[in-house]
Amino acid sequence: MSAARCRCYRDEVDKGSPEKQEEVQARLPDVEARLRAVFGRRPDLHRFVIQDKAGLADHIDRENLVGELFITQITLYPRHGARQYDEVYDAIARAVTQVVAELPEALNFLRGRTFVRAIH
Repeated sequence: MSAARCRCYRDEVDKGSPEKQEEVQARLPDVEARLRAVFGRRPDLHRFVIQDKAGLADHIDRENLVGELFITQITLYPRHGARQYDEVYDAIARAVTQVVAELPEALNFLRGRTFVRAIH
């Protein structure tokens, strides 16, 4: 993945009081469910990873990246080209942006997470 394909989300995380931490823990299942909902809207999406700079591949220039979280390793099947990839990427980015806007503490939860379609 080239540096141009890595979009990011920036926010400052304040863990806050114990009450705030309990609120965050209570909302984490909703955070995960909202990101998993992207799979329901995009049947071609099979996997994506949310990483911080340290987790990015060595060939990506971390010096020029701004932000904390990056969507990587998007797996699509069947693949239909760059437009499809961009549409799926935008759907994931919208979900991440909404979750982090509503609950900035979700940054720590999302960092390093892999989301994979479950097949039953």
